[in-house]
Amino acid sequence: MMELTQYKADPFAITARQAELFYFRGRKAHREGRLDEAVYHLDEATTLQPADIRYLLRYARVLFETGEINHANDVLKQVRALDASNTEALFYLANNYAHVSLYEEARQHAMEYLEQAPNGKHAEASAALVELIDLEQEMEDDEEDELIRLHGQAQRQIDKGMLFAAQETLTGLIGQYPTFWPAYNNLAIVEFYLGENDQAFASLERVLEGNPGNLHALCNTLVLLHEMGQDEEAHRLSRQLEHVRSVHLETRYKVASTLAIIGRYDIAYEELKLLERRGYRGDPLFGHWLSISAYKTGHVEEAAAFLKSDEAQALKEETDTYDIRHNLQFRSALIQALKTEDDVSRIFTALLLGKLNDAEARLALSMMPEVTDREDVLLLTEQIVIEMEGRTDVVDERIHRALQTIRLAERFVSDEERMSLEGDFYERFAQLVLSGESFDSIEASAASLLYLFHDLRDGMLIEECASLVDCSFDHVASMIRTHERMLAPLQAKC
Repeated sequence: MMELTQYKADPFAITARQAELFYFRGRKAHREGRLDEAVYHLDEATTLQPADIRYLLRYARVLFETGEINHANDVLKQVRALDASNTEALFYLANNYAHVSLYEEARQHAMEYLEQAPNGKHAEASAALVELIDLEQEMEDDEEDELIRLHGQAQRQIDKGMLFAAQETLTGLIGQYPTFWPAYNNLAIVEFYLGENDQAFASLERVLEGNPGNLHALCNTLVLLHEMGQDEEAHRLSRQLEHVRSVHLETRYKVASTLAIIGRYDIAYEELKLLERRGYRGDPLFGHWLSISAYKTGHVEEAAAFLKSDEAQALKEETDTYDIRHNLQFRSALIQALKTEDDVSRIFTALLLGKLNDAEARLALSMMPEVTDREDVLLLTEQIVIEMEGRTDVVDERIHRALQTIRLAERFVSDEERMSLEGDFYERFAQLVLSGESFDSIEASAASLLYLFHDLRDGMLIEECASLVDCSFDHVASMIRTHERMLAPLQAKC
């Protein structure tokens, strides 16, 4: 028999006999328990003879046994598309859906089997399945509305960057519905953005153990590995997706966009182009992933055309008008900064969280004693929380003056610059706090911060800074010199 590379290079040379050989090898491997080998041979057989129902049914059975239930169902639907009278596929579909707790779909297929083959060999088992599902659903109908409500609530919280709230909602949801796998997938995303990487992977592992072949869990695993810089491992695991050819276009888009995210642009481009030809655009990011994949695979003109399109402009406008306070990545970056950065970063992160002033921000600030024992940082955080709660207590006079100083200076700096994690405005203030600056003159200190901030940009005259805070030129100039002396050793280390 010709080599695999030969028949792929010359598909017209493939004969039905060769497909039959793959099928028999796959069936033999299946009977002997060599499932991975069986999948390989049966995949080849069904690729060569995609209309052979015998091959497809065997392939679906093997896929189910390897845990690739979604893929198995896609193959069974392919059988139904080829032969609507095939009841074997209906029975397997009913059982597969029941296995993953999709009872409505399971009941639908079992009932259809009973209608088409009331005396068929699987009639008794199908009737028993329908009876069991009806009993189960009587118990679950009252709970379903609550499940949908909680999951929708968690999704809205994630969309708005309310990570702690989403974590609480999803944990409670899983406690009530321990086999509701979408909750685990969303919980893994939340845990990752909270910097709880081990818990995130544990949640995804729980899905793959309880619901083998769950494509969303596999895709999320790949994305998380990529975000952690483990691209080699992500690419290795992504081979499991190379042969996933779902009849559901949403599933194909999920796989294709995941492959684009982790850098498997060749396969991503092929799949996205196929979806485009079928008229499927998925979500607003479809064109984004297609253009990136096109550019990375040498289709430069196609990528450039997208950048000039109305679709790209609409996506940019939507992004530009988005409130960063409700941005998932921004919220996550703040929490990560608290956990992993130094005390300078923690101070200006605490100031940004104080500006957000919501329950999520307060929960994030409550983590501060767990990540640092520096008294200045802890006192400043405590004072910020007091301000957020609308109280007037003063935990430390120097820290209180420091906060009054930064609040005054903030009035003359744009929101965009203040909310930037890369800005040096808060960083310079934090360095002064940690260096023991007394902030005895709030106005002069604020003017000095403004001068030093603008000195690296468009520049401001000392007179201008002094005028903004109603302070004398000499006082501000003296404060600038003091601050420069305090900051010089720190900047020399950078």
